[in-house]
Amino acid sequence: MRIVKILKQDNSVIIQEFPRRFLFVCVLICLVQTCVFTSVLFAQSLHTVPNTPSGWKKTTAGRTATVFSKMGLKKGQSLTVKFYQRQVLDTEQSIQGWLKIRMSTGKAPLSGKWSGAPTVVRQTGNMIEGTRHFEAVGKKYIVRGLAVGVDKVHVRFASAVSSHNISDSNNAAGVTLMYKLFRVEKEAAAKSSRGLNIEKTPPKVKNLKAGGAIKPGRYVGNAVYLRDNKVGAKYDLVLFDNGEFEFLVGGDKYRKTGRYLYSNATGRLNVGKTLANSTYRHDDEYCVYGKESTGKMVIYAREGRWQRKLTWISKSDRASPTEVKRADEIAEAEAKRYKHVTEPGEGVRTDEIESVLYVWETNYRSGAVQLDQEGFVLMKDGRVMDGLPTSPDTLDVAVSRSREPDRWGWWKKEEDNYTFAWPVRPREYRQPNGKQVIGVPFEKGTRLAGDFGMVSTETSLVSNYSSVRRWGIKLSDNGRFLKYRNGSTQSGGVPGMEAITTAVWSDDSTVISTLSPNATALSKRNRNGPKTDRMGSYELDGYRMTLKYDDGRVEHHATFTDEGQQNIWFEGARLYRRETKKK
Repeated sequence: MRIVKILKQDNSVIIQEFPRRFLFVCVLICLVQTCVFTSVLFAQSLHTVPNTPSGWKKTTAGRTATVFSKMGLKKGQSLTVKFYQRQVLDTEQSIQGWLKIRMSTGKAPLSGKWSGAPTVVRQTGNMIEGTRHFEAVGKKYIVRGLAVGVDKVHVRFASAVSSHNISDSNNAAGVTLMYKLFRVEKEAAAKSSRGLNIEKTPPKVKNLKAGGAIKPGRYVGNAVYLRDNKVGAKYDLVLFDNGEFEFLVGGDKYRKTGRYLYSNATGRLNVGKTLANSTYRHDDEYCVYGKESTGKMVIYAREGRWQRKLTWISKSDRASPTEVKRADEIAEAEAKRYKHVTEPGEGVRTDEIESVLYVWETNYRSGAVQLDQEGFVLMKDGRVMDGLPTSPDTLDVAVSRSREPDRWGWWKKEEDNYTFAWPVRPREYRQPNGKQVIGVPFEKGTRLAGDFGMVSTETSLVSNYSSVRRWGIKLSDNGRFLKYRNGSTQSGGVPGMEAITTAVWSDDSTVISTLSPNATALSKRNRNGPKTDRMGSYELDGYRMTLKYDDGRVEHHATFTDEGQQNIWFEGARLYRRETKKK
């Protein structure tokens, strides 16, 4: 095949021939342009956006987002609305949880700096809104984020970024455009035959304006049977500003406390099982929150012919269930806390330490293989302390030797092992049972990346019971940590003949399943509270690990490692680095 070009010059015809390579390049360019154009159209069909309103300019940001910019603003003002592509939610992840992570970890627009943490509000089960402030180039801005999921499987994100000096009407126009994402996603789901999972809106209640922010405090009322207006159960309920509830009178029989679920846009409210919206009979069994025409804040619930109405009467002087639990935990931890300590660096110096010794052995007891392990601090003056109750550089040696003399003995080194004598037999030196390992201190500022934990198992053939428990701490190379506990238990008889109950639990959820020859039961409970009491930042320095929790607590722990930093000593045990499974 030849490509020729006919040129006419001075009444003569010139035929110019092009090589085949030129033909190949031309065809390739055409194919690439066609593919790019097709892929753009395909992406736009999958991730549609609202029509461009009057006074707005539409552009694209790469192949992942569409940007609408408000035109005609005054100098120094800006307003943009950005729509991103659809994403798939992780298993068991809520839209609200997804938006919290997105707005907490993302970078500030315009290369700016965040001014605080985001505020995330549940408008409905399908729309979650968040706001966050930031500064850029000496100016203040606000970003509003909206996460939309019409099938609870996919999520779509839109954001409106505006300068602080913009008018309320322009701000409202930006929010209105952003909220059109719900209609767009609903239509897209219908076109692609995806199932909708839209939260039901409660019926309208006469003289009640539903929705808005909940007013924390005590709500008191009764259940009334509408046929004869007979008063039934009385209710005294406290709603806390952290999203928890507590029934002081009435309410759920087995669970008086928990977290309520509320939709600001519709007023739909679920408080335990007593004040809730039915999944199947939402027009007959529902609960809604709002303001009466009298100005009072009320909770109104219907269940068949029963009506429940609770009215706000006062602020609450009670601590929330989480605060009470936390106070009990702090008191318990304080009672257990080792008291003979100094400020970091004011205790035992590194040059005063002979070594920090780790001794371990495995034993079989009570139907389980157990790891017995101990730690010792050996001083160069010949004394040894039984245990590592705190890091050596925070240990007040003088006070400890005075108030707990039985913990202090003497050491000798015989060949490759250490022997100890204790006050009960000061002249009798014995080698502790188990293998001896010298702990390696950390260089100041060391960062680790890994999951360090310990697994314990227990089995009883007599009662057909088995359990696996794991606890530990996850460390990242950016200086963050997360403490965790999880495990599983199984009890019961032979599959197909007797019921078997299995429980899988962690810090975040518990799943219990019972399998019997005739039926199967499954229950799940999520713990959606914050993780500030078990996560934060860490520092390593010598034999000390300092944990600074996100809730404000600071702890100093004794620690050491091995030559390859595959193990660490933490909270009285040697934790092993979990190997990442290769896919």
